[in-house]
Amino acid sequence: MTTHTPPAATSSTYGVTPGVSAPGWRWAVLYGPAVYGVSAAAVALPDAARHLHTVGPGLAWILTAYAAGVGVGAVTAGRLTDLRGSRPVLLTASALLATGALVCAVASTLPAVVTGRVLLAVGSGAVMATALAGTARLPAARRPAALAAFGACLAGFSATAPLAGAVATHWSWRAALALPVLSLAAVPLCWPLTTRPPQPGRVDWAAAGLFAAVAAGLLLTAQTAAQVAAPTTVITAAATAAAAAGLAVRARRDGFVPRGVLSAAWFWRAAAAGGGVYAGLFAVLYAAPHLLSRQGYSTMSIGVLLLPGAVVGAVLARAAAPAIRRLPDRHVLATVSLLLAAALGYAATDPRPWAVATACTAAFTASAVAQILLTAQTTTHATADACGGAIGLLTLTIFLGGGCGAALCVALWQTCGPTAALTATAMLPATGGAAAWRRRTTDEPRVARP
Repeated sequence: MTTHTPPAATSSTYGVTPGVSAPGWRWAVLYGPAVYGVSAAAVALPDAARHLHTVGPGLAWILTAYAAGVGVGAVTAGRLTDLRGSRPVLLTASALLATGALVCAVASTLPAVVTGRVLLAVGSGAVMATALAGTARLPAARRPAALAAFGACLAGFSATAPLAGAVATHWSWRAALALPVLSLAAVPLCWPLTTRPPQPGRVDWAAAGLFAAVAAGLLLTAQTAAQVAAPTTVITAAATAAAAAGLAVRARRDGFVPRGVLSAAWFWRAAAAGGGVYAGLFAVLYAAPHLLSRQGYSTMSIGVLLLPGAVVGAVLARAAAPAIRRLPDRHVLATVSLLLAAALGYAATDPRPWAVATACTAAFTASAVAQILLTAQTTTHATADACGGAIGLLTLTIFLGGGCGAALCVALWQTCGPTAALTATAMLPATGGAAAWRRRTTDEPRVARP
């Protein structure tokens, strides 16, 4: 397959003067609070359950709705950055984040909370795609250092997420659910890095709508299956299949969904590996607060307990950079995926606090490393005018994997117990790791290393 690397950009292309340093850190600070939408919200789930008078599959919507919204926001915003530039996308994302936080702040029922979380998630997905695309479009000479800084900062946000969620929950569980709004604080910092294309392209809004329907349908199918609602599951699965068929018909190289991305083997292997890692991440972040609360831990003590392990995860993610430079990326990605699977499997059989914290550490580390590697791979394979769209598509599939992992964990938790739930979800990162390992070196060239 012919590969393309985005051409080196000039400072005028990105609105950046030569003296601006460390754009990777800036973009990561914009991206980072989106992590709180999963990790911090998971810590708040026990308190949210008591106040909303709901448990099990219904409560899981707080996480799975966020996954769906992030996927929809990322895939739409990623392509819009190609066609319209990142500046209008960032403005729209800011409005969505502010609105979603306001809805969460006043919500008193589960449907209202989920609505606010969806708005927050779409905004978070947009800022994530903007940040990743901005980092990927940096000049080739600056991109490896920027990706390394991005990964280190992302791991740092992951490290602080459990305690941030606990502190926010101590004040209000609604505040913990709205923490992604903190991305707004980084908008002025990143504004000089935003882009405006010289010739804006036409947006295929019909394809964007179909993509949103497919993403939402996949999550709804998984969630209704978790709730044992067979007729609804069949209807939503059929509607999702119809939307996917319509999307396939509209896919073309110059459209919203470039055919060259969806038909590429590298994309689907990357999606399998990243989706498996995030499935494990979402599952353990759902399971950890419930397992620890059963053992007498309060919300604050859960955050404090997970913080040391999360810090270790941040350090390990940053320390992985030398290994990434020396080893084939497929080996690194497969290794962290299999380590996550092993940690989940052990926590399933021995749910003591240290084992649960170790599984969280493995999840934080694997997700940070996967994000660095998959962004670099996308930069290598996507054409310059489709890089944002490719990153958005990959983010969509990764977060769909995360949402499905949470839904599977919840379904088995209710019917078979925690051991079966964690054991089954451990198979998802293991499968993704196998997919990454099977990729032949000749399938993909080596990417720019952080």
